[in-house]
Amino acid sequence: MKQSLATVVLAALPLATRAQGTTPPKVAAACNDVAIFMARGNDAPYHDGRTSPFIDATCGKFQAQGNSCDYMDIVFDATLGVEFCPTIQEGAVNGIRQITEYNAQCPDTLIVINGYSQGGMVSGALLSGGGEDACNVDSQTLGLDPTSQAGQAVKAALLWGDVKHTANQPYNVLDGADKQAWPRTGANLERLNRYSAVLRSYCAAGDPVCANGDVIAQHLNYFELYTEEASSWVVSKLTPLLVKASSSAVPSSSVAPAPSSTAIPEDSTTVVTSTETSTMEVPVTVTKGAVKPSTMISSYVPVTIPHKHYNATAPYNNFTMPVSSTVMTADKPHETTYLPVEESHAPATTKAPEYSAVAAACPPATVYETVTNIVTKYV
Repeated sequence: MKQSLATVVLAALPLATRAQGTTPPKVAAACNDVAIFMARGNDAPYHDGRTSPFIDATCGKFQAQGNSCDYMDIVFDATLGVEFCPTIQEGAVNGIRQITEYNAQCPDTLIVINGYSQGGMVSGALLSGGGEDACNVDSQTLGLDPTSQAGQAVKAALLWGDVKHTANQPYNVLDGADKQAWPRTGANLERLNRYSAVLRSYCAAGDPVCANGDVIAQHLNYFELYTEEASSWVVSKLTPLLVKASSSAVPSSSVAPAPSSTAIPEDSTTVVTSTETSTMEVPVTVTKGAVKPSTMISSYVPVTIPHKHYNATAPYNNFTMPVSSTVMTADKPHETTYLPVEESHAPATTKAPEYSAVAAACPPATVYETVTNIVTKYV
């Protein structure tokens, strides 16, 4: 059977200030009202200039309401030249563990997940799990369980130019809502759709990555065009929950102190890795009014998936992360560095309920990421 993978490989232009690995991941934050977990695009640094405006706009709006907000990076290797599929498993496993651990220490914090391009597939995979439909590198991960304490804390999730964008889903927006390139299917799609009520997938019709289009600029300009609308949507989803939590809070003096240590029940849907973590579950009697630490102390250790034809440990920034287990996948497609610079174009805003935004004026695309190669495999 011929299967068009539309695993559109993303490469970065050689700009020193935006090179992968120059910025360490931010993996800890205080127990704020809102926490955003970010998954970046291919070869982009952590807190890159393309996606960071979403953090600034969203947290700025919450802070204007008097609510605290911060972000953390989902840890995965987005370096140009490594095999693509193992990085998706790496990010999904790490993302589940990061969110679960943070939620155990900060159970009142509302969580937002935001992923772009390769990071969009990572974000989708941490919600939907693995299997043949997700690069076939991880058949065990079932995704973050929406009925778990951590899953229930996820109140908004946004995918931008997602490699695995699937047509005609109720959470799709823009004029690529009915298009796809390498869609999720079967159980993988069913598991993602458990989060439909809090999910949005932004895909422009000309985007080569999510819609199999041919307008590269439409993959690059999402945040220039839609940050304002997307951040407002997140704020509209979470604000009623923050108001409700605030009105039901009890004085901190009446809150019983948390026990010194309480084991977290193991979530059967998460991946068991070689690194064990020790966290503390805070009782539900602790509310927004309770005193919270200024800094989250995390025992989180990232998991690295070894890449075929590469060293068993992958250098990451200025340190090396440990290997968890061997994962065999097909070779990454040969990459080219092709960049036809197109004019920015704002696609029509359609589909998802309550989506009524008018696209902003189109600025020139700020280009440091490129679409390079569409791969067709025979399986």
